Amino acid sequence: MPVLREHRSLLVAMCAAQFFMPFMMAGVNAVLPPLGESLGASARELSLVGAVYSLGLVIFQLAGGTLGDIFGRRRVFLAGMGIFGCTSIVLGFVGNMTLFIVLRLVQGTGCALLSSCSLALLVSAAPAELRASYLGISSAAVYAGIACGPPLAGLIAGWLGWPWLFWLTGLAALGAMLITVFRVRMEWRPARGEHFDTSGCLIYGCCMAALTIGASELADYPRIGAGMLALWAALVVVLCLRELRTAFPLLDVRMLARNRVASLSLVAAFINYCSFFGMLFFFSLYLQMGRGMSVQQTGLVLAMQALVQALSSPLAARLCSRWQEGYVCTLGTVLCGCGLLLAAFLRLDSTLLLIFCSQVLLGIGVSFFAISNTAIIMESAGEKNVGRASGLVGMVRTAGMLCNMVIITLTLSLFLGHAPVGPDNMPQFLQAMRTDMILFGLLNLLAVTCTLARNGSRKDDRGESV
Repeated sequence: MPVLREHRSLLVAMCAAQFFMPFMMAGVNAVLPPLGESLGASARELSLVGAVYSLGLVIFQLAGGTLGDIFGRRRVFLAGMGIFGCTSIVLGFVGNMTLFIVLRLVQGTGCALLSSCSLALLVSAAPAELRASYLGISSAAVYAGIACGPPLAGLIAGWLGWPWLFWLTGLAALGAMLITVFRVRMEWRPARGEHFDTSGCLIYGCCMAALTIGASELADYPRIGAGMLALWAALVVVLCLRELRTAFPLLDVRMLARNRVASLSLVAAFINYCSFFGMLFFFSLYLQMGRGMSVQQTGLVLAMQALVQALSSPLAARLCSRWQEGYVCTLGTVLCGCGLLLAAFLRLDSTLLLIFCSQVLLGIGVSFFAISNTAIIMESAGEKNVGRASGLVGMVRTAGMLCNMVIITLTLSLFLGHAPVGPDNMPQFLQAMRTDMILFGLLNLLAVTCTLARNGSRKDDRGESV
């Protein structure tokens, strides 16, 4: 894959940033048992370790892109990397669970800033003919973080202890920060002088906090969960009305309404992430509770999808450079839908080949979709709004994942009630999984419709800005 010599340091630093976000989400989940035992944490407190990290991500991803446009993408990236790296190191020394949870929120905030600005920096630096290649390398780093998170974190925790996971990650983040300081001099401030929409950011933060809390509480506390989701819906309306009246909106609703290419691409991204994110959750329970596999065996089986995604990313980048990106995106969406529908046929006596085929289809489909769809969004945004577009991509991805969690929670509650998944209720679990896989597969048809409509109007909307 071609890379300009002067951009190698930039790619190393930016890919490290893209790796850290999923790695610290998936990796920490793998070391929760020893972490909880060491800090004397309850099951409820352990569930908050991942929830507050996701909350920091979802709140500040959109704000991070806008802050980068106003104050400088490199500058905000360095700030995010510094927050993430220093907080990671401190987390390894914390002995109080409450302080640990608070610092995980701070860590997620830093990761949101560096993640949104790293994508914007890559797009701004890449020549038009190499943009898909750069995004392909970046996407491979994301999938590597997903694949390496559980096994690598487990090895580190087993050999050295769980604090070393945070210490080593923090040191690696500070190393990437130093590379950026001394080797990456490029800076972009296309919105210099504009005011940051503080009020809109607060409303948006409350909105996404309500969605996160509602999604996580829906199963155990249905009334609280439903109330928070209703509050989220109301805050979405308030946010849109407020953003229509401000001169420098955090979420430019008018521009999204005018730019059909960007808006349809974002809707397709939301639907796609809402569809396939829960696959690993279902497969993990299916393999361990239904097939009797160990955690290690399950991890190896589930690594297939991330491995295929990482290996197919360069191919997706080449296809985007030789073929129209819209067609690559539509093909990826169709493959994702086929993988989901194939998983609906799983039974307890099904061969592992069926799982592998489903994972391969999803892995190729996700890489084809993510690279091409992101490239189209960034191109349609225009140079001035690349940072905002980068934040939107991250926000839509995380919101789709949260909505996926809401759907799965509701389905499991419907079929299993409040009982944990086990051998006794495996038939009900398989029914829930089959129902969701069919639902998610059909949702992908809606995403295909969005990509086809986007492809048809792309020439008309080219050059519009998000």
